[in-house]
Amino acid sequence: MTATYGVKEFVEDARRIMEVPGGVRDREAAVRELEPLLRRALDGPGWTDPAYATGAEGGRRGYRYYENRDGSLFVYGVFFRHGHPTPVHDHVTWGIIGVYSGLQRTTRYRRLDDGSTPGRCSVALEEDSVLGHGATYPLLPPHDIHRIEVVSEGEGLSIHVLGADLRRQRRRIFDVAAGTCEEVEGVTMAR
Repeated sequence: MTATYGVKEFVEDARRIMEVPGGVRDREAAVRELEPLLRRALDGPGWTDPAYATGAEGGRRGYRYYENRDGSLFVYGVFFRHGHPTPVHDHVTWGIIGVYSGLQRTTRYRRLDDGSTPGRCSVALEEDSVLGHGATYPLLPPHDIHRIEVVSEGEGLSIHVLGADLRRQRRRIFDVAAGTCEEVEGVTMAR
């Protein structure tokens, strides 16, 4: 019997890579190492196992696969609904997002200003792609500004591997047209 690489194996590898004594110093290198593993794991079992289901947190169904004690590694899945895009937002932490199901339009932005004026945030479109099963992309601040929209019918399951629990993370919601941003904490981006 051959072993299949899925959520359980991915979490084991993520822990091996990220939970080293003294912490990981080079987050970009860690993300480069984790991204192909997530891509591989998205074809494996476990992502929709009811044992990981979280119910309707913040009005949405999802899964929690792993969260370490200090919050520096958080692996979860969230359903986004067709017709309910997220606002443009950042995570202010390293991460990788993978598409498990649905077609998801991912619009990524880069920040143009230096952040010195509170509430003012100038961003420019960097990439606009429709991604399907198995696609992944890294998030490395300050290049973690994005928006997710499911463009296929129904829901799309998005897998997040992050360096922080977003329920406790201060981050921003951007109004691209107005050139403004608002700091928020504990706000869900799924609607």
